[in-house]
Amino acid sequence: MSKHVLIVEDDELVADHLAALVRDQLGCVPIVAGTAGEAMTLAAERVDFSFLDIKLSDGMTFALAKLLRARGVPFVFVSASDPAKVPRDLSEMPFLRKPVAAPRLLAAARQHL
Repeated sequence: MSKHVLIVEDDELVADHLAALVRDQLGCVPIVAGTAGEAMTLAAERVDFSFLDIKLSDGMTFALAKLLRARGVPFVFVSASDPAKVPRDLSEMPFLRKPVAAPRLLAAARQHL
């Protein structure tokens, strides 16, 4: 059964690129959310891993990150935001600063899938 990767990204081009990597390079099912609200709803479904942008048009994704962590779902922050803005209780989570080359994204995902 294919693994499901939640991509939380409000830039449509970036989200499409990540979805293609997830599908074509990892053989996983991409699930894309463009808002924090949509991501919280989709996170209730089967998710095996997630790429999280931090700042979206409707808010931050820290509540989602805490939910995923509580459920044991690994994730990586992928953001242009300053890593220092991540709350202390999430600061140990992996962080990739945009722009990120595809090999680094794939390596981060493969560590957890």
